[in-house]
Amino acid sequence: MNKKEISKEINYKGHTKKFKVEIEQLPPFNEKTMDKVKYEETERALYLIAEEKFENQKFEWIFSIEKELQQ
Repeated sequence: MNKKEISKEINYKGHTKKFKVEIEQLPPFNEKTMDKVKYEETERALYLIAEEKFENQKFEWIFSIEKELQQ
């Protein structure tokens, strides 16, 4: 997994927005000083954190649209 960001264009009730979240990067793997399994687990955890940030941004945007439509 070597992605640097999560980005996606979302459409909701006639509104469109492109979201982009950076994935925190680890230093390159060094087999002499790092455990491969732990490295991959940490890499996956950082991806999941970025994914959660992405979802939060998306839902905040959707809620702002809903609030605007209710007024």
